[in-house]
Amino acid sequence: MLAACTPTTSDKDLVYRRPDEVVMLAAETKGAFRKEPLKVLWLDPRTTAEFEKGHIPQATSLPFPEIEKKHEIACKGFDAYIVYDTDYDDVMAKAAAKRLLELGYTKVYCILGGLKAWQADGNPVATGKK
Repeated sequence: MLAACTPTTSDKDLVYRRPDEVVMLAAETKGAFRKEPLKVLWLDPRTTAEFEKGHIPQATSLPFPEIEKKHEIACKGFDAYIVYDTDYDDVMAKAAAKRLLELGYTKVYCILGGLKAWQADGNPVATGKK
């Protein structure tokens, strides 16, 4: 009997960037002649309640348990994916980034320090639903 060919990931597959680095990454352009901004998905995999308490203004709420069933609608067509959670030691961003990689997405980045580092760098935080 053949086993399913499901890609696996580990922490070594994750790419971390500081908040200032992801801001610069999101501002990059693509195209050799006609420069277009990268289409970036800022993904918040925390619960809806956590998202509403505070999130990166341009972020999309996609709670981790829903990623596998909703990724084709929420994640297709982006050039890069920036995933974050609340703090330095939270595992939600790691798990979500790994899931995206396993689903075949590339250019997936985790914000080192999550929302806490984002705020500490003086970046804005929004509350409520998007």
